[in-house]
Amino acid sequence: MKKILIADDEFLVRVGLRTTINWEENGYIIVGEAKNGKEAIELFDKFDPDILLTDIQMPIINGLELIQILKDKKPSLKAVILTHYDDFSYAKEAISLGASEYILKSNLSPNNLLNILNKFNDELNIDERKSAVKKKVDKTAGYTYDERNLEKILTGKSDSKAEIKSLLRNSNITLGLQSFAVVTTEIYIDEVLASRYMDIKDLLKTVITVSSNTFLESKIPFFHFVKDNGITYLFNLDCNKDDVESKERIIYLIKKMKKSVQQFLDVCLNIGISEIDDDMSNLPALYEQTTIALQYSFFDDSQDIVLYNKEMNINHDKCPVIDSKILKKHIKTFSIKELDRYIYNIFEELYRYKNIHFVKDIFIDFLSQAKFISKELNMNRDKSLNENKFNYDNFEQLYSFEMVKKYVVDIYHEITKFNVTNKSNKYSYIISKVIEYIKDNYDKDIALSEVANYVQISKSYLSLLFKQETGINYSSFLTNMRIEKSKKFLLDSNYKIYEVAEKVGFDNPYYYSKVFKDITGMTCKDYRKLNM
Repeated sequence: MKKILIADDEFLVRVGLRTTINWEENGYIIVGEAKNGKEAIELFDKFDPDILLTDIQMPIINGLELIQILKDKKPSLKAVILTHYDDFSYAKEAISLGASEYILKSNLSPNNLLNILNKFNDELNIDERKSAVKKKVDKTAGYTYDERNLEKILTGKSDSKAEIKSLLRNSNITLGLQSFAVVTTEIYIDEVLASRYMDIKDLLKTVITVSSNTFLESKIPFFHFVKDNGITYLFNLDCNKDDVESKERIIYLIKKMKKSVQQFLDVCLNIGISEIDDDMSNLPALYEQTTIALQYSFFDDSQDIVLYNKEMNINHDKCPVIDSKILKKHIKTFSIKELDRYIYNIFEELYRYKNIHFVKDIFIDFLSQAKFISKELNMNRDKSLNENKFNYDNFEQLYSFEMVKKYVVDIYHEITKFNVTNKSNKYSYIISKVIEYIKDNYDKDIALSEVANYVQISKSYLSLLFKQETGINYSSFLTNMRIEKSKKFLLDSNYKIYEVAEKVGFDNPYYYSKVFKDITGMTCKDYRKLNM
């Protein structure tokens, strides 16, 4: 039953409201009647009603003040203004203060009022369900237990089963079912994603909320912790470790979660899933399995959800070694085919090992050698081979094995071709081709993904290269070019401003005018007057 509070200084109105509707039959109960705002506040504090029916004109505290006070106390409160005054200014003020409806007493009828109340009832029920889900998410998804202890358990910083149990107990984590599985997700933060979500911590929190809503539907107990750009989940399962159906259920659940995150946030996740185990002391081993599975997704970007199996043995003993003499020889003789063959052989060996740490080490070695060779050959660092290209941290933005390989090959191609073909060019071949494409199509809606397809590289990789060479991101470059082109139209034609906006690729002339002023410091009209 939803609780209703009536506040009106007219006795007959209070009696009429109480007696003309069978409240309980319709799912409501009147918890109090007040003849002024002061009494209404006292009754509100005592009974915590869901709905307020109030007059505007009352002694001591009027209806408008009452709504403001009670909405501060309870934002979910639904308020209906009842008045004799057919004046929209009252309604406008009442709504601005939080009233949900405005009804003239002359138009008030049982059916009219019940229709409004039933609408409120539906809204309140939805709010209650959302609140209940949020409480479950908060409790199950990580706000009422110690994430640091969970991380300590799963990352192997606990030494024994007894210590794990003690940490679980102290962390308010209950694993009452017989088996466990661990899932680790990882988000590769490229420039496009970073510009969209300025605070990565907030992004991770949002991913947790979306994923938790998916997991709650399954009714499988789960807990999580955040580390770097990833989220690790521990699931507690009611099955034995060899239960094939439960494995399939976990995979289905993770796919559903990944799809939701992709749909609502436009964020792609790489995911590693452990085996199912019934020994609590193996929790660190299950976490290690997810990190190994994640490495496999790095080496094969067609597999963004990888289930661990025992054949995934990673070689930690041997890493290929780069021969700087061979690299120098091929570069000095402009032997690009031989250079490619040498680099590809190194990466083929890396692929066999499936060890991401080896890949990072080799990436750093290749960049270090490239930097040294370019200096030794007295190459001027222009935009296509600037310092940013040799930054080891670029590895973190290369989310697949193929991207790492292409990055290395592209750098060595630039060095090799520098003195022959690129001496007079400001940009590398790829970025030069992109800029030409922008010049030819700036008046169209050309997204970064479209241009990336044109030059046949990934969107993330193009975003990285473009910022490195031009110093600004793709969207800013495109906008600047459109504004420069629009200046010519403003000065060399009689086009109206909305026509100029359309000709340079802006759908909205008001947005075009705003951008123009932001970049040039003046309006389109002022620019035209000043330069004509």
